[in-house]
Amino acid sequence: LAKKTKGFDWKKLPKTLRIGVDSRPLEGAGRVEDTFNLLGRATAKLLSAAAMVLGRKAEEIAACAGAPVFLALSIKTGLDIDWTDPDQKADAIGELVRQIEALEAWIRAQVGEAAEEPPLKDLLELIAQLREQDLDPEPPGGGPRIREGVAKDRRVSIEDPDMRHGRKSKSKRFNGYKQHIAADLDTELLLACSVTPANRPEGEGAAGLKADLARSPRHEAIGEVFVDRAYVNSEFVEASAENGAMVYCKPWNATNGDRFKKADFKLNFRLRTITCPAGHTQNFRPGELVEFDPLTCNACPLRPRCTRASNDAGRTIRIAPDEQRQQRFRKLVGTTKGREALRQRVGVEHRLAHLASKQGPRARYRGLRNNLFDLR
Repeated sequence: LAKKTKGFDWKKLPKTLRIGVDSRPLEGAGRVEDTFNLLGRATAKLLSAAAMVLGRKAEEIAACAGAPVFLALSIKTGLDIDWTDPDQKADAIGELVRQIEALEAWIRAQVGEAAEEPPLKDLLELIAQLREQDLDPEPPGGGPRIREGVAKDRRVSIEDPDMRHGRKSKSKRFNGYKQHIAADLDTELLLACSVTPANRPEGEGAAGLKADLARSPRHEAIGEVFVDRAYVNSEFVEASAENGAMVYCKPWNATNGDRFKKADFKLNFRLRTITCPAGHTQNFRPGELVEFDPLTCNACPLRPRCTRASNDAGRTIRIAPDEQRQQRFRKLVGTTKGREALRQRVGVEHRLAHLASKQGPRARYRGLRNNLFDLR
């Protein structure tokens, strides 16, 4: 289609592809709720499903099971406590769990094998999942208690099972997905896209991009890849580098105050040695922590400018598994030509801005597959 419309001259394009990769957060379309409402609404759905299966009224089932809280306008209205009182709140989760267990037991006894078939089976498994992720398995003093902290891969919505907690930064959190795109920086065409839950690392999104790019007639001609740090160790970037592509990325920011940074140490990757500013040398292995001899560091006149470690410890330097690549990134950002090359990644950022202007910050649909379809 691009050739047919003649939007640009294909004959003047570079022989190799220059790919830019980036992502943006996407708020999910499902309602995000706290533990009380997640458990309460899931159990209310179970009550409605049981009423349909048994051909009885929900009110009758709740009364027989001893679970009246699920007939209230909301779970918190049904529990009717002072929600600012921690003790009452702790007792309320215990009462909610008691009524959930009573209703589950009554339904299983009445429906028999139907409890092992949809929709009851799915709802019973959902309630079990929510209890496992949100409640403390070993609460102090016994009795159900809400878990401190957030469980790994916590489900945050009843309607959308794929939504997850994610972070834009250390202080800003969102709930939903990440949209990933790969753009041809010369034509501005989007050649690949993928969607992942918000809590998944960027490398998983890059795997979807790699699969899309494999369908491109020029996928073997990738010559340059522009990414941010989150994608550097992804399979897509590693495979591109192995095939001869040049990878461009800003290095990790070195923070060590006014003391010596890693850049002040000389690394010899052939001999795998690191030499400090005072001339002392240690061997290293990628992915491990190097510690200089404490006695040598204590006698060194440069120690105040190097480390604040105690006298029984020397200066330590973390050698990344991809340290050689990181060193190349640091050299890039240190030169005018290198910074000019790194700035070319702005092309994919413009594509993301265009996407955001079309869709906005929120997903139109629920579920991972629907949102991937919508992005395509």
